[in-house]
Amino acid sequence: MKVLDILILLLIIALLPLFVFKLGQTSLVSWDEAWYAEVARNITRSGSLINMIWNGQPYFDHPIAGYWLMAITYKIFGINEFWTRFPSALSGVFSIILLYLLGKKLFHPLVGFASAIALSSAIWFVFRARSGNLDIILTMFFLLTFLLAVMASENKKYLLPLSVSLSLLFLTKTMVPLAILPAIVLIFYKNRAITMKDIILPFLLSLSITGGWFLSQIIQYPQFIQNYLGVGLRGANFDSSYLANLSLAKEYLHSGIGRWFWPGVLSLVLSIFLKQKRFFILILFFLSFLIPIIFSPKIQIWHLIPIFPILILIYFGFSFSFLEKYLPKWKYHIYGIILIFSVFIYFNQIKMIWYQFINIPAFISDEAILSKEAAKYPQNFYVDGEYIPAALFYSKKDIVFKAPKRPEDFISLLKSKDNFIMITNKWRLDNKQILPQDYKILKEDRDKVLILHKIK
Repeated sequence: MKVLDILILLLIIALLPLFVFKLGQTSLVSWDEAWYAEVARNITRSGSLINMIWNGQPYFDHPIAGYWLMAITYKIFGINEFWTRFPSALSGVFSIILLYLLGKKLFHPLVGFASAIALSSAIWFVFRARSGNLDIILTMFFLLTFLLAVMASENKKYLLPLSVSLSLLFLTKTMVPLAILPAIVLIFYKNRAITMKDIILPFLLSLSITGGWFLSQIIQYPQFIQNYLGVGLRGANFDSSYLANLSLAKEYLHSGIGRWFWPGVLSLVLSIFLKQKRFFILILFFLSFLIPIIFSPKIQIWHLIPIFPILILIYFGFSFSFLEKYLPKWKYHIYGIILIFSVFIYFNQIKMIWYQFINIPAFISDEAILSKEAAKYPQNFYVDGEYIPAALFYSKKDIVFKAPKRPEDFISLLKSKDNFIMITNKWRLDNKQILPQDYKILKEDRDKVLILHKIK
């Protein structure tokens, strides 16, 4: 093992607090942490590795691979906030390792090293790595698939691992993984060492894994395809305001990656003039990922996380390649200056990350506290607000019902003969038509109460 390999391993160990320190000290957020956590817990309950359930209904907003990882973690370690977020945190660590290996493979170990460390300071990368979501798991499989594709283009023994990685990528999130296909085609373009015969088995393996799951969902749920396209396209249409969408994506990318944005974008543009295939591969992925976004007004900052490592890699890769080509005698000296400049960016962002969302006081939400109390009661459980996922997760009930919003419907529910418990806001009970004998307060927390409806 070379010095840089050892150094990157030591630094990754040093970076672990960014991903796991105080990881479980805050309650799960309803959307999407508690939502996904409940889906994963239902996998452990049912034992099904094919079908997903949420709130008593089939769930297929996203494929199943990310939930597999969460369910496996639950089976081994138990179910709580820390272990809900752990698969994302671990995926963040693996993403750093994979970016190092990819940079080392495409450019130079120093490029991989700098890129990997820089990624650990990308603001929204670390933020989402510390949440129970799918974005960092998706990013990890993107990087793994990229690395294995490059390795398979040189040695066909990596074709089978590539097919498995590609399958897991497709099974992690809806439609987004398709963005990698043009880059993979370019990686293997004019590669005469790999024949059609070499591709057949990996193709069939990938088809059986990915296609098998998709086919099972299509057969069972007629609405699956429509839902898949609806979630994946994010409201994309050709009448959308392209410039407004692109401007929003630019702002999100800048905010998400921080000060690596302008060096990355400038390097992306300038790298075209080097006319090197390795840059064309990275640029093609960047564009194939970004272009569909201009048709959708529903883009969110976390949707862009998979291109964070690519933009960072282009920056460090272009800097090194330019010096290697035009100033070979001075490349290490000048690159050292670039790295010193990058260290300034790194520590500036790490400081912000540490104090904004890592080293912060513990916080337990009122819906978590009241939902845990609700678990003690067998009655139907109503929630008066947009936190059904948290209520489901913390109450451990199979189904949670949404309380009516309209005041007259809310009053009718409390006047009914149904037997139920409900979390609601205190002010909702301040109505002359709602009498004290209509309910019993079981527990209060901040502005919310858990009540038991009395049967007349």
